[in-house]
Amino acid sequence: MPAITNKQQLLTQAHTALKKKFPLPDEAPAESERTVLEELIYAACRDGTTRADADRAYTALRKAFIDWNEVRVSTVQEVADILRPLPQPGSRAKRMIALLQAVFEERYSFDLGDIVKKGLKDTARKLRFYKEGVNDFAVAWVIQQTLGGHAIPLDAPTLRVLRRLGVVDPGEPESLEALRGSIEHVIPKARGPEFTELVSLLAKEICVDGTPHCSACPLKADCPTGQDTLAKKPTEGKTKPKSR
Repeated sequence: MPAITNKQQLLTQAHTALKKKFPLPDEAPAESERTVLEELIYAACRDGTTRADADRAYTALRKAFIDWNEVRVSTVQEVADILRPLPQPGSRAKRMIALLQAVFEERYSFDLGDIVKKGLKDTARKLRFYKEGVNDFAVAWVIQQTLGGHAIPLDAPTLRVLRRLGVVDPGEPESLEALRGSIEHVIPKARGPEFTELVSLLAKEICVDGTPHCSACPLKADCPTGQDTLAKKPTEGKTKPKSR
């Protein structure tokens, strides 16, 4: 990674530029009214996509099933059909069902309220116990959105943006939890939720998988990938002069 001060400056400038490109509501988002279990289910919708897309999928899920037990006893295909058009609906459905099954087998209910009473570290450890249904993104999401802690959920699109921006080196590090910790050191807690939303919008609209739309990116002046991509563009599409 670049030096800490450079990362801080880069991400501060990026945050400001993204707020201009993707205006968010002026009002601070209301504290989540979802329970811990519901937030974990929502995180399975939110992982790898935007809040708007996750909201639509989560709302459809709640309307399609009577309660969480009905989701638990449904097939992966039945749940996946409701989650479309989210990408990889089958893997999301599998995570949800696995989580609900694990919680039910342990508690014979779907109440996880007691696990948040002993501090954030202990809560994170307990959430990771449900490893088939909970990944690092979901743990960080619950800490940030429900518990008011400092955590930056890192999904594949967010990592793609940070790597292209040069904040994260391509092979760094193997542990997603360790990588998240290093990012959290340079993004203030107060900016965490907004940063999460802005980067997800950038990843969906501009910094897409494959060939990014660098010419439309507000970060192109500071982004190594953007600079390389734009530098190559003038030579693309040129045809060799015809020989006489």
